[in-house]
Amino acid sequence: MYPVKAAAELSGLTPETLRAWERRHGAVVPLRDDKGRRLYDAAMVERLARLHRLTDRGHPIRDLAALDDAALDQLLEERRHAGYGGLEALPAQLLDAVADYRVDVFDRELSVAIATLPLPVLLERVVMPLLREIGQRWADGRLAIAQERLVSSMLRARLLSILNQHPRERRPRVLFATLSGEPHELGLLGAALHLHEMGLPVLYLGTELPAPELARVANRLGAAAVAVSSVDPGHARAALEALRVLDAQLEPQIPVWLGGANARYLGEALGLPRVRAVQDPNVFARQVSHAQRAA
Repeated sequence: MYPVKAAAELSGLTPETLRAWERRHGAVVPLRDDKGRRLYDAAMVERLARLHRLTDRGHPIRDLAALDDAALDQLLEERRHAGYGGLEALPAQLLDAVADYRVDVFDRELSVAIATLPLPVLLERVVMPLLREIGQRWADGRLAIAQERLVSSMLRARLLSILNQHPRERRPRVLFATLSGEPHELGLLGAALHLHEMGLPVLYLGTELPAPELARVANRLGAAAVAVSSVDPGHARAALEALRVLDAQLEPQIPVWLGGANARYLGEALGLPRVRAVQDPNVFARQVSHAQRAA
């Protein structure tokens, strides 16, 4: 069972949208715990994810909410055949290959997509849906630890190869990292690729970097910004302390951008002027670009 925030994150919605779909359209009917808080099971989360994908394709939620899951699946299948050359089905196909430990199939299909698709299409139609699908399968137990690690390592290697093909050495650069104790980086890597595609200079530092070290590198390079991702809820308390250290040691003109599932909570809990939470990588890329032009 998932609370509102987790159900929204897994289905790709905001909590506000999820509540609106419930209240106005009856898209799902959550359960309640003994304190009256709304809870969602895996089937509800999957239904919300289907609705999200279909509204992204232009279907009004008011028309979708009354349909059962079989009808939603039929609409999704029709869209797969109607556009993008079957590209929409690729993330699930990649994960199905990993579920059978067909590593060669996963790597081949991903390599072909990277070689043939424009980077914006690759990120929007393959990488980000793949990350959401990993999250959903991990949450409902369809993805084992070994399979999740396998997907993460292969996807990381392929995406880093894009960043490393044409490194942009000009300054000031946007630095990307996770803090100590946070090993999850695929969403962060996707955000770095968004900025790279827009022509902004990026330096990807990887995972589990101590806050003092990150501040030292950023100050020495005169970084345009620092982008940090925090995903694991169990790491949120430690992330708060690390971000306070980062804020204290960074030069005052360097902004900090927070992404990942913990971003909104961390931003509100810190209340620091330079620390900004962002959920959408496209919005993040536009805001960083505007900030750099203004500077």
